[in-house]
Amino acid sequence: MARRKRKSSKGIVLLIFLAILGGAGFWLKTQTDGSTPGPTQTLVFVKPRRLPDVIDEFQTKGIVKSAFATKMMAVLRSTKRDIVPGAYRVTTGMSSTDALDALSNPIRQQVRIPEERWIARVAALLEEKKVCKAAEYIELSNQSDKFKEFGLPYFSTSLEGFLYPDTYNFAPEIGAEWVIRRQLLNFQKRTKDLGLTEKNIRRTLIIASLLELEASSYKERQMIAGVIENRLMRGMRLQIDPTVNYGMQEWRTLVYKDYTAIKSPYNTYLHKGLPPGPICSPTVDSIKAALNPVKHNMVYFIAMPDGVTKFAATYPEHLVNVKLRDTMKAKR
Repeated sequence: MARRKRKSSKGIVLLIFLAILGGAGFWLKTQTDGSTPGPTQTLVFVKPRRLPDVIDEFQTKGIVKSAFATKMMAVLRSTKRDIVPGAYRVTTGMSSTDALDALSNPIRQQVRIPEERWIARVAALLEEKKVCKAAEYIELSNQSDKFKEFGLPYFSTSLEGFLYPDTYNFAPEIGAEWVIRRQLLNFQKRTKDLGLTEKNIRRTLIIASLLELEASSYKERQMIAGVIENRLMRGMRLQIDPTVNYGMQEWRTLVYKDYTAIKSPYNTYLHKGLPPGPICSPTVDSIKAALNPVKHNMVYFIAMPDGVTKFAATYPEHLVNVKLRDTMKAKR
């Protein structure tokens, strides 16, 4: 009889345990199920975030029903507790499972920011890709004081020169701040060991930006860097066409009157010395070339139709190269 009572007691305990387990499971299901979905929205995390903190925000915004139940679900699923910076697509009324899946899969869109483009031209591309508004990018790119944490020796309010061109993962609607931070971080990493200092960075980036827009090969950039140094040393105007383009903020083939009509401090046909700042954000090769110019006696250069750059030490020699260029163009 006593043995039967013990068996009966064990059965009752098992039933109670199963009932509790079933009730907990039912509660968890009701608290983690989704409800009527709302409009899709994009959340952007500029810096890494802790999963529990984000789940708390999700409950506040009505994305999930219960933060506690969603955190339990995260433990059961072994979800990573740190969320990487990025853009995430969510809706109100999501199930906890869908919400956790969304946080594990940032939105991806490869965006190529080409070399040779200054801030306004990059801004137009970003708006075209729906990454951010062009005006937002331009405005924030002219507020370098907001990015002091990168420890870069900014020399003006503009970030021109520091916004590294590359292929990035820029999700739609991610915003200008995210884009700029990624570009600054990339610049910081790529130029770490190049020898840039607070003393030489302004001059180096200005010259490097000129090289970026004047030549494609590293050797030609070194040669042009030598021309720039020679002209500066002799007090000659640099007379570099892209500075005129930058002054009028328009990228097109120049006509003769542009050289004097564009009244800009960046116009090196009108003003001696270097322009006030970089005219684009240069790549590593251009920065290296600016730091390591070839020493020679050339003070003129001209790009030929076949892509080769011709150099000259005297103006008559330069005129010969100009005539050769015109002849080559006429034959095309």
